[in-house]
Amino acid sequence: MVRVTIKFNRDPFVFMLKYTHMIKNKTITLSSLILAFIAITLLAMNNNIFVNSLDNTVHAWIASHQNISFYNLMLSITNICDVYGTIIIYLVFGLFLVLKDKKSFYIFTIATSSGVILTQVVKHLVQRVRPYNILEQGPGFPSAHATIAVIFLISSIVLLAPIIKNRFSKNVFILVASVIFTLVAFSRIYLAVHWTSDVVAGIILGSICFIFAQIAYCYKKENVL
Repeated sequence: MVRVTIKFNRDPFVFMLKYTHMIKNKTITLSSLILAFIAITLLAMNNNIFVNSLDNTVHAWIASHQNISFYNLMLSITNICDVYGTIIIYLVFGLFLVLKDKKSFYIFTIATSSGVILTQVVKHLVQRVRPYNILEQGPGFPSAHATIAVIFLISSIVLLAPIIKNRFSKNVFILVASVIFTLVAFSRIYLAVHWTSDVVAGIILGSICFIFAQIAYCYKKENVL
């Protein structure tokens, strides 16, 4: 008598459970970040005492510790995420991703484009005045530079770094990206083109855009399948 054993492959079920759990966690994180962004936006719009105190204290401290050499460095750093810098970085990162991992390219594109659009929409809705400076004019909340810098930073760590096979090169890339994009966000405060709360809001918004892009891609993939 020949005994036949039927072996069921449970991998697809395990994958779906992990996939659903991942979407749930990201949705919870996204919801929390959106609430945080709404809260800081309302506080900024209503000239909350705590927010104003924080902004003025940081602004005054930096103004009293200005250094011409560091100021010039910040001027160079901040341009990395201006309009032209954003386009160049998007094209370089995007080209690399589209050749190596199209899924990551879609996420990167959704995150970057939503970040650019949302910052402009919120700026014109809030109409918050920037600190007095001669570098930039127009509404300041949230910081578009900080938003884009965070999107590029998270993309560097989550999307680009895993594609780099050499461990040393990967670590160097993460380190350089972390330093540069963190300095871009800080430069907005140091150069007095944004209040601290503008930059914090930009950081939150950039995180929202990236997680939204991940969820949007997952739903797109699910609908296609």
